[in-house]
Amino acid sequence: MKKKKAVVTVELVDESSEEENSKIAQELLDWFREDAVSIPWVKKVEDVTVKDE
Repeated sequence: MKKKKAVVTVELVDESSEEENSKIAQELLDWFREDAVSIPWVKKVEDVTVKDE
């Protein structure tokens, strides 16, 4: 069976510039994991990456 993955890209609020990318990524990952049962099609949230533009 072929596995599929989704990449989710969002624009963060202006206040995010005051935080470390790793902290933002961890908080988003924790949030997704907590609510994973309510995310359609998602079996497991594996990773969240935050990048500077």
